[in-house]
Amino acid sequence: MIDKARNDGRAWLIMLLVFCSVMVVIAGGRLATAAKSAGGEGLPSPPAEALLPTPHRQARQTSEWHAHPAVQATPEQEPGLPRRLVIPRLGVKMPIAAVAVDAETAMALPPRPTQIGWYAYGPRPGASHGSAVLGGHVDSRQYGVGPLAALKRLRPGDDVVVVTENGAERFRVRSVQLLSKQGLDLGKLFDREGDRLLRIITCGGTFRRSQGGYQANVVVTALPR
Repeated sequence: MIDKARNDGRAWLIMLLVFCSVMVVIAGGRLATAAKSAGGEGLPSPPAEALLPTPHRQARQTSEWHAHPAVQATPEQEPGLPRRLVIPRLGVKMPIAAVAVDAETAMALPPRPTQIGWYAYGPRPGASHGSAVLGGHVDSRQYGVGPLAALKRLRPGDDVVVVTENGAERFRVRSVQLLSKQGLDLGKLFDREGDRLLRIITCGGTFRRSQGGYQANVVVTALPR
């Protein structure tokens, strides 16, 4: 009887250990799923208005890209983080802030028009491929007119400099366009695989309060020098 009791006790102990192991695995799986749904430790979205919507494809990939980059870059493979935008001919000098997307899956912007945002889920300015996107408000009811109001005066051939934590990336303006917000090719604008480009965007065109504000965007495209 004593041996049988011992055997029964061992059987119950083994069953208890197996049950606990299964529950740990299930709980771990649920936590992993919750973390994945939350997007990991992605960049926080600043409380700013949206300049323009990002492509749905790119918006869905942002958290996965941040957590699982396709290529593990090294300091030698990519430029430093952008810190300041300088446009010599216009006298523009603006600090650059890393931004992500807002609740509407649109590119979030710094609230002050004296600061410009860099879309941090895309390439860095000067990267080996893809479009690095900088965007900011042209003006603000609270803060007034910002430096980007002069962006439309850029001409092909003008210099644009992005100062990074490691030095400076230099570009030459290729084009300056005024495009309706409905006519923007977002896939092209936020392209991460094509030619090395710098895009600088702000609002422009006619302002109609009843229709949500400015009806177009000034889009500058620049090539690396």
